[in-house]
Amino acid sequence: MQSRWFSSRSLVAHLAVIIWVPGCAAAAWWQVTVALAGDRLAYLYSVEWPCFAVFGVVVWWNLIHDDPDSVGARALGRARRSGVAKAAVQAERHAAPVPIDAIERIKDAEAADPALASYNDYLEELGSRARPTGWRRSGRAPRAAAVPERRVTRP
Repeated sequence: MQSRWFSSRSLVAHLAVIIWVPGCAAAAWWQVTVALAGDRLAYLYSVEWPCFAVFGVVVWWNLIHDDPDSVGARALGRARRSGVAKAAVQAERHAAPVPIDAIERIKDAEAADPALASYNDYLEELGSRARPTGWRRSGRAPRAAAVPERRVTRP
């Protein structure tokens, strides 16, 4: 495994920060000279450029110390393969059972309002459809996503 400091991603980040920080320092010095010549707005800019340099260093540090395998889609895929996500979904589904009187109230509300029944049927259909879970999966076959059943009632 490559060192975190010498991977291709890190070398590009090093190059970027080596160009960025002196560039911000030069811009800050230029704004100081403009401010000393009488432009009062340049005082603000002379403080702003060092802030940009610090921001660049923070981004560089995060890029170097961020593990791409533990963040984002790779981590989510690894969690799904390990069964952690399945256990969480099952726990969420079985955490709070719907009381029987609530189900009866939903049925009564749907019987009184056909538009509400149609909307609840639409929500149920949307929840049961297989759909891609993100923009990166657009070229692949869609997967079924676990969506808890939702019912809408009117008070």
